[in-house]
Amino acid sequence: MTHDQQTVCRRRLRQLQTQLEPAGVDAFLLHTGPSLRYYCGFTGDSSYLVVRPGEAVFCTDGRYTTQAAGELPPEIEIRLLTPGNGLARQLAAFAPRRLGVEEQSLPVARSRQLQQEISGLEIVFCQQRITAPRQRKDAGELQEIRRAVAVAEEAYRAARPLLRPGISEREIALELEYQMKRRGAERTAFDLIVASGYRAALPHGLAADKPLAPGDPVTIDFGACCRGYHSDQTCTLFLGEPDREQRQVYEVLFQAQQTGMAAAQTGMAAKELDRTVREVINQAGYGEFFSHGTGHGVGLEIHEAPSISAASDQQLAAGMVFTVEPGCYFPHRWGIRLEDMVVLEEDGARRLTTLDKRLDQAIVD
Repeated sequence: MTHDQQTVCRRRLRQLQTQLEPAGVDAFLLHTGPSLRYYCGFTGDSSYLVVRPGEAVFCTDGRYTTQAAGELPPEIEIRLLTPGNGLARQLAAFAPRRLGVEEQSLPVARSRQLQQEISGLEIVFCQQRITAPRQRKDAGELQEIRRAVAVAEEAYRAARPLLRPGISEREIALELEYQMKRRGAERTAFDLIVASGYRAALPHGLAADKPLAPGDPVTIDFGACCRGYHSDQTCTLFLGEPDREQRQVYEVLFQAQQTGMAAAQTGMAAKELDRTVREVINQAGYGEFFSHGTGHGVGLEIHEAPSISAASDQQLAAGMVFTVEPGCYFPHRWGIRLEDMVVLEEDGARRLTTLDKRLDQAIVD
């Protein structure tokens, strides 16, 4: 870990420690990969970070002690977990009465086990306090996200010439994954979506063995994970000239997306941004075919806060990175989705993805 990375982790831990008293807990227990990476720089798994006033203790098993020693700031104590000296015993040494956890990912069985082994322990749900700081990306995080975007886009440009009748969706997805990894991606950001023809009506149609056919719309939803940070983008292409209805829907979605990216402002409620995008589609008569939210946050997780949906009252703030991805899906016929990532700045949203999504660029000759 570099000196700069250590400084960032120390700052983040100090910020988290200020939340202990407002949360009414003696300690936070961090265990998810994104939280461990964010607060202490650890990139492995099966480990825990106990955050208390003035200190943080890292608990892991023998597979990760050497790795942890190389990744964590030196002042974080590393304790070895063994069958006879597990997490509960380590926690009990701190005598916590109230323990704050990431409830959305801590198994119920694990929670009950801790309470059984530590007399009088109360588990307190603190997901929001632990994960909220990750919503506003700093300069270093934005640099990593831009790298993930660039790797994915370079892979897409390399794979696009393969699009032709007869090639399968799965072959396209495999080529995209190969091109990402040879450019430095740790992995794809998610299972890549390549859906053509009638399968493009499936918003999450994972690549299948279906061959592309002349006239097919082809939805490609792709992203890379680089140094823990993700990218996410969707292009819809046409194998030949789209018909009149497809052109009309594509242009409506393009307009809705552009309107949304231009309208995003700090202080705006996420549901208002969703409404702004959705209104363009509704006015064109296609509202019933837009079946999902307008977007989601992207960072150490491919789907994280904020949620850009009709149900979200969250206010948007500078530093948030999220997608704007309207789509229309006509069951058993075809579908179209356009997706870009933006970072919200004080004067509005700045697009992070760069591929040209105008209709004339979406037609494959």
